[in-house]
Amino acid sequence: MGAAAAPPPGTIHLNGQREMAHREFTDSSGTTWMVWGTTPSPGSVLGGEMRDGWLTFESDGERRRLAPIPRNWEEAAPDRLELYCRAAQAVTRTTPIRGLHQPPTDEA
Repeated sequence: MGAAAAPPPGTIHLNGQREMAHREFTDSSGTTWMVWGTTPSPGSVLGGEMRDGWLTFESDGERRRLAPIPRNWEEAAPDRLELYCRAAQAVTRTTPIRGLHQPPTDEA
């Protein structure tokens, strides 16, 4: 048998089993984005294009989703990733942005 193919650049190994590709790129306006494929959990009740997963784009102040996941996005050039990002829908964050301090709320 031959050697296993090398994983795409930016692949994260989780517990030695699953792989999740992620990329970082800077768009033409200077914003740095992280992008990764998101797959819903088994039994999720998502419908339409979201049921098969989406690309998540995250910058310091924004999160976007693009569904369906474009084929071979892991090898896409930065200008192609920027086009995907522009086509993605902005979403409201439900979790804090990684690395940013969130001030306490006054909700009781």
